[in-house]
Amino acid sequence: MTTQHDIKPLLTTVTFSGLAFFLVGFAVQTFAGPPAVTVLIDRSYCPATKWQQVTDDYAQIYRQHQLKQLKIEQVIFLSDLSESKAEGVPGVNAIATLKTYGQPNAQGLKSFAQRYSNSRLLSCQSDL
Repeated sequence: MTTQHDIKPLLTTVTFSGLAFFLVGFAVQTFAGPPAVTVLIDRSYCPATKWQQVTDDYAQIYRQHQLKQLKIEQVIFLSDLSESKAEGVPGVNAIATLKTYGQPNAQGLKSFAQRYSNSRLLSCQSDL
């Protein structure tokens, strides 16, 4: 026959174990966090049908960002004429409506991507 005296240490152990488990999980999520990525978007001239693939690729990354599976650190737009950083993390519609221009420069894009340790280059150029 168990008494209230026998159950109290068990409840205390279970309570503190659950609390410790929760705190460790919270600390790991807070301090380790999801992997961070820089998204590089090639804005060189691209037909609309191919640009849709770039938009779809960005939408997948953006969805992972929203689900906190990864963190988009920054988005950088590239072309043979310019390089610019987006203010914050643009939504998928903002990417879908971008205008493309200029000549593709595969070698320049590859060298630029190498400057960032964890980057994803989105381009409609098939030779990247």
